Amino acid sequence: MLSCYGNVPAERSAQLIGMLLGTEVSAGWVDKAVARVNARLRAAGFDDAMIAALAAEDVLAADETPVNVLDKAPIPAAAGEADPGEKDGKDPAGAPHVLIVTTPDGRLRFLQALGSRRKGSVGAGIPAAFAGHLMTDGYTGYQHLLSRLAGIQQCCQHVIRRCRAVIKLGPGGLQSWAGDIIAILREAHQAVEQARARGDTALGAEVLDKLRQRYDEAAAFGIIHNRLRDWHEGNHPGYALGCWLRDYKEQVFLFTRDFAVDWTTNVAERGAKAAKRHQAVSGYWHSLATLTRWCRIRSYLDSAAFGITALDAIRDALTGKPWLPPLPAVR
Repeated sequence: MLSCYGNVPAERSAQLIGMLLGTEVSAGWVDKAVARVNARLRAAGFDDAMIAALAAEDVLAADETPVNVLDKAPIPAAAGEADPGEKDGKDPAGAPHVLIVTTPDGRLRFLQALGSRRKGSVGAGIPAAFAGHLMTDGYTGYQHLLSRLAGIQQCCQHVIRRCRAVIKLGPGGLQSWAGDIIAILREAHQAVEQARARGDTALGAEVLDKLRQRYDEAAAFGIIHNRLRDWHEGNHPGYALGCWLRDYKEQVFLFTRDFAVDWTTNVAERGAKAAKRHQAVSGYWHSLATLTRWCRIRSYLDSAAFGITALDAIRDALTGKPWLPPLPAVR
């Protein structure tokens, strides 16, 4: 628990155990204990059970975060798998990542070690049998899944961040249209909350049409007034954002048509923080195998926490009877 849940390195965990229990143990002993829990979970089919449970959900959220792995070999891109994120100063697609797939309420949280962030790897991390709505952060690596999904919801919080960045560019108040987009999205969210409180399942057509019209007008303004504006690298961010808002409009507004979908992916981002915190303390994972082990145990403890304590979850795993998600109902 100290190693995988408390983000404490093996050496430090061994020291703490000695201080608390008066029993000297080595870092190797801690590592073997973690390996035992991992082996029990793998033998019990924990991964398969999580995939089956997630696949049965109507809505899932996904996010990915880069991690440091010492022993890694470069993974070449398959044909057609160039990552557009590489052009935006982000971590290379071939770098190791942790993929987080979770239910909107955080009840089930499945972390997976990826050798790369390319669309094939990311797409394979979404349960193959899942056919519901997927909430994502705007990464285009999920778009190829639309053929088997009911739809994708773009995280409005990420859209708002991009809008704020464009507003700062100016000149003057020229980019105020991006502020209008922020106001429209917040109004849409407020309208959804009010409608949900009334027991409605979707926004009224008149309210939604007005919001969408204002959105279209603001995005068009951003495109027109930034189309020829000079920028040191490629298109002006205002033009790029305006075009993105136009092209992904339906995915931005999905939460107004289906109230089971949230307007942000905050729940998935909270799952990503676990890997970020662990890396901040430990610095790295030795290999993709140890990263996979950490992801499995962390997923187990996070998901089991909705029913039992972490200590009970570890005890049950070691005795060969780990907590497993309930079997999905037959539809």
